[in-house]
Amino acid sequence: MKLTEIRVRNFRSIEAEQHFQIPGRMTLVGPNNSGKTNLLRAIQVLFTGQANTYGYTRDSDLTFGVGKARTSITATFDGDPAAELEIYESIDELHALQGTTRTCSQLNLTLYFTETNTPVYSFFPNIKRPKAGAQAAQYSRTHIALVNRLLCGFSLHYVPSAKSVNQIYLELLTPFLRRKVSKVIEPHLPEISKSLKEAADALNAELKTAKLAEYEASFSLPGQSVEALVSGFDFMIADPQKTPIQEKGMGIQTTALLAAFRWITKQEAAEGREVLWLLEEPESYLHPHLASNCNSILENLAEDATVVKTTHSMAFVPQDPKYVSGTSLNTKNRTEIESYTTFTEAVSAIRTALGIKFSDFYNLSLFNILVEGPTDRKLFGWVLGKLPADAYPLSFVRQAKFEDFGGVKHLSGFLRATYQFIRLEHPCLAVFDGDDAGEKERKDLQAYFGQNAIPFEANKHFVSVRSRFAIEGLFPDDWIKAAYEEYPSWFDSYAVDAAGQLEPFKVKDGRKSNMQAKMVSRAEAEKNLEWASRFVNVFQVIDAALKELEAGLES
Repeated sequence: MKLTEIRVRNFRSIEAEQHFQIPGRMTLVGPNNSGKTNLLRAIQVLFTGQANTYGYTRDSDLTFGVGKARTSITATFDGDPAAELEIYESIDELHALQGTTRTCSQLNLTLYFTETNTPVYSFFPNIKRPKAGAQAAQYSRTHIALVNRLLCGFSLHYVPSAKSVNQIYLELLTPFLRRKVSKVIEPHLPEISKSLKEAADALNAELKTAKLAEYEASFSLPGQSVEALVSGFDFMIADPQKTPIQEKGMGIQTTALLAAFRWITKQEAAEGREVLWLLEEPESYLHPHLASNCNSILENLAEDATVVKTTHSMAFVPQDPKYVSGTSLNTKNRTEIESYTTFTEAVSAIRTALGIKFSDFYNLSLFNILVEGPTDRKLFGWVLGKLPADAYPLSFVRQAKFEDFGGVKHLSGFLRATYQFIRLEHPCLAVFDGDDAGEKERKDLQAYFGQNAIPFEANKHFVSVRSRFAIEGLFPDDWIKAAYEEYPSWFDSYAVDAAGQLEPFKVKDGRKSNMQAKMVSRAEAEKNLEWASRFVNVFQVIDAALKELEAGLES
């Protein structure tokens, strides 16, 4: 029998019924105090409700402000009717006694608490039971036996983040070690009893010699239990020096205990029980470099047990979003559960809660201008420095960080991979040359983003420096002509039309620095800034776009 779904209503921060699937494993993500732990506790309450081990009380656990409503927790189980015949025969008997018929292999078990905090289980909360007579008694007996059989078929382990590693070791691992060792000791009980009797006989002989025969001593196992005979074990770890686990760092201690969980699972599975682990923030005591290792351990654990965990670490979030559910608080401060379609959506809540932005991984600034290569970045920076701020405020451009990507293809690749995320966090504007290469990548990006409904418009999200020209084409045409006359070998292509107007040209990749140095040298000798008119136009368009992008983020 497997636990496949949980539904919770009126428990702590959870008011309206919330549910999530448990396909063998589930990771709960969300901000602090959004209800993740309450969902784990709800599962614990359902599996321990018979004795109310959790200690449920309406005063502290019923959602505040719901009046006489009651907490209800429903678990959906699924199994194999042929392999778990007793359970399905019992559920069929209950159906027959109430005049209904089972239609599938799923079972729903609901737990609610009365006004006196009495736990009540029901397989059919909305169907009336037989009221009196032999049928009612039979229904009650079968119902109680089925609840016991179903819940006792599970072994639940709740591991809160607040519990120390030593507590987890003593409460979880040590009992299984004792049980394992006691089975080895049991065949030797006659010898142990004989030795204890010999010691008692010797003591009694001394008492008799001292004329105290009325006193008789005897020895026995503590509590008549072989397990109690074993007080404990030294848990050693070699790294490579062998020392007790308590002397290792917290990360190593936690990793070793997580590794032990699967062994515990196998011991309980061998006794015919399904094992359910509820793990609260397993990353709590880990060094970050151990996170991926420990997540692998938990993934392996989920092959043998059902694992439900909460986490604030992206390393513990499964890549497949069907194994992730998110929690958040609505306007009434009540927990709501949501599902995700992508891994990025699943971890966005974690990044937001931790103050981590996607753009942080790329060292982006408040405003960002993304250019093709280092020569573009250097040239834009130099020109901007030549423009006096009082005449050309360009306040957004002057605050921006110019990022280069080693070529237009690299810029295009970066945008494909990240633009849909970084555009939501910082104003980012791409600058493309207007030459063939820049035009091709710009068109491809517009098509790609258009298919994904991501805005990517000219002079809003990207700027082309000059139609059909590379960045060098922002300098005066006469300067380009003069450079060609002096250094024709710098150019891959060059031409003027019949009217003597400059055609689009291409500077050799290895000569771009020479070309820009030539243009800069000539500009330095100029007495005015007329040569910078095209640069100014580009900067003004970029400035207006960054301003608009910032306004869009703020709204």
